[in-house]
Amino acid sequence: MAHGEEGDSGAGSRHVDQRAGARWFSGILQAGGDITVNVFGWDRRAPAAWADVLAAEITKHWQREYRLRLLGHPLSVRWIPAAPELVQPWDSLAALVGTWPGRLTDQKGRWAAGPGELAGESRLVDVLRRIPTRRLIVLGEPGTGKTILLVRLVLDLLSDTERTAGAPVPFLTSISSWDPVQQDLDDLLEQRLIVDFKGLHRRVARGVHGRRRRRTLARALLEEHLVLPVLDGLDELPEHLRGMAVNRINEALGAGGRSLVLASRSAELREALRPPDGIEAEVAGAAGVELLPVPAEEVLEHLRNGATGPVARARWEEVTARIRADPTVPAAVALTTPLMARLADVVYNPRRGELLSSVRHAPAELLGREFTTPDDVRGYLLDAFVPSAYRYLDPESLRRRVRWLGFLARDLHIRRNVTELDWWCLGDAGPRLLPGLLVGGLAAALGTYGLRIPASAGIGLMAAVGGGLLGRRLFGATSGMARALGGGLIGGVAGTVVAMLTFGAVQGTGPSLTGALAACITVGSMGGFRAGLLGAFAGGFAAVLTGRPEVTALAPLINGLGLGLGAGCAAVLARHAEPARGYHWSLTGLLTGLAAGLTMGLAAGLQAGPDRGLLLAVVTTVLGSVAGGLEAAPADTAALTGPALSLAGDRRTFWATGLAGGLAVGVSTGLRPRFPPGPGSDFAFGLRVGIANAVAVGLAFAFLRAAYGRYTVARIWLALRGDRLPRRLMSFLDEAHQRGVLRQNGAHYGFAHQDVQGRLARQHVDCSEKSSRRRE
Repeated sequence: MAHGEEGDSGAGSRHVDQRAGARWFSGILQAGGDITVNVFGWDRRAPAAWADVLAAEITKHWQREYRLRLLGHPLSVRWIPAAPELVQPWDSLAALVGTWPGRLTDQKGRWAAGPGELAGESRLVDVLRRIPTRRLIVLGEPGTGKTILLVRLVLDLLSDTERTAGAPVPFLTSISSWDPVQQDLDDLLEQRLIVDFKGLHRRVARGVHGRRRRRTLARALLEEHLVLPVLDGLDELPEHLRGMAVNRINEALGAGGRSLVLASRSAELREALRPPDGIEAEVAGAAGVELLPVPAEEVLEHLRNGATGPVARARWEEVTARIRADPTVPAAVALTTPLMARLADVVYNPRRGELLSSVRHAPAELLGREFTTPDDVRGYLLDAFVPSAYRYLDPESLRRRVRWLGFLARDLHIRRNVTELDWWCLGDAGPRLLPGLLVGGLAAALGTYGLRIPASAGIGLMAAVGGGLLGRRLFGATSGMARALGGGLIGGVAGTVVAMLTFGAVQGTGPSLTGALAACITVGSMGGFRAGLLGAFAGGFAAVLTGRPEVTALAPLINGLGLGLGAGCAAVLARHAEPARGYHWSLTGLLTGLAAGLTMGLAAGLQAGPDRGLLLAVVTTVLGSVAGGLEAAPADTAALTGPALSLAGDRRTFWATGLAGGLAVGVSTGLRPRFPPGPGSDFAFGLRVGIANAVAVGLAFAFLRAAYGRYTVARIWLALRGDRLPRRLMSFLDEAHQRGVLRQNGAHYGFAHQDVQGRLARQHVDCSEKSSRRRE
């Protein structure tokens, strides 16, 4: 079989780039059209109508994912009622329902008479509808099939026989990366819905105390109980956060009739609810079931049926006979969970279309003497899983993929302690200062070449950065870029005026006001109105204080350093908890652009006359309003957003906002009157100034608005470092998903199981340590 070049993840996965859209250039062209389509993102449709659209998209996604995760027919899993100390008394559930508004009744006698009637197998939906409160806790040990049962539950709830129009939509998400101290459950769910589904960031009206306010569609769905949270991964939270997570869940449930499904390992939930030295807690109104191990003979029968052809099935006969004769052998004890059944199926059974001769392992090896405990068998299957999933590759290509997966697993497991693999968080996997050094270095070089103006401009930029960082330290970064620009405009003009009144304006009023605008733009990365206010005040004040009409030999270097410091600071400070989704207009940004245009027009008018001032005012107002007002917003439908499509949307936002910001500042500064007058063409001078400012400000705006910049820098850096990541990362991730090594939930990837992630992370650390010792 032919293989791609180094860094290529295989020809079979190249369709992701086509599905994700065109490359960056076509993204720029599409972004230009998108800007004119989305305005404020308000939607008038009722949330119930969006719930129906959302249900259809979730159904399509989980049907695809269910087929990928099963690799064949499902393994039957049984359960028993959860331990009484982990759930509320059964009698209290019906009593709780009686206190809810719009009191529910036991229609058609569906409610169970007691927890004993919840025992069963295969369909959790039958359990959920027999609980009066429709709140269910699913408990089980690692690998017992909790997640796949939740997927099946979601599909069953969305089936035509279960769901009616306008009914709640089950939303399955992991809470393994949730910080319940900083964020309540509805805020988390709103954020996840917006990331995973286009359109749910749109605003809808709601009447509150006689007044109408706007809320996102995602929030509207949650507040009107049109989303049924299905939460996985409580046990994957750090131990000290689990109790707080339970409290947050209870707060979200409130006093109304909201349903819930929660999955966890038994021991971790018991520690959260019954801490030895803390306050006891319960999940309000919840009943529970605990998954049981699957008999080894059923697992072997499942594996035999999953083999293709009589020869492949005959390979399991020796293992089956031995386990029947001695049910205590390590293999019999290990092969009692759906996880181990899945691993064994991948390791020992050929996939559809594969030759049996390509399978490098035989089931009989599980009976070897080297396996003295069940953990030995489990460890062996975990180690063999990834190589077996890629067994069609040559040894070198396989080694690279294992290395890449190991790096990603280590990044999640050790550095961030999470299980969700989000592409927009990979920007932090590279050196933190690298984006700033690259962007700042480019901006500094262009500034040194193009900004042959008095050094007070560069000094003002440096002062603005210093003051903004101090303000960020004092006040925090609690608001977005538009508010920071607004604060910067006020602070820059105020600092300039105060300095002019105190010391006079050596350069004149026009150039001094231009310095105020430069300080305003510089502090846009500070992420807060007060930080922007303080930084721009310092920048405007310093520019006037050091203003001289002459251009010294060091002036271009100082100006380049100031421009590079401002742009590099923006690239370093850019952090994104979610990817950009599209575009809409920020009223604060629009007003800031309008004020900046008027200020620039006033400065030019004072320096070169009213005609030049009017021209610059119009140009800066139009372009500045676009640059300042353009923010991330939704697309038109509630379609599910996969990782590749999420990246494509964020990439379009990156280039669109970068172009808008760069053009606004580049054109306005390029057309500004030359100060001081000097030899040479004014056109060439303005072109150099405009290009330097356009590139620096454009990159700064792009990094602040979208995650694509930091992601791209980190991806390329890690690819150049050797075997850390491939150049075509998204294609590789999609290939791993298709091979069953990764699973997907909306825009999020994750490893097939937490144990697979942990094993790969440890192997990567061991390989890195061995390589370091060899180099020494």
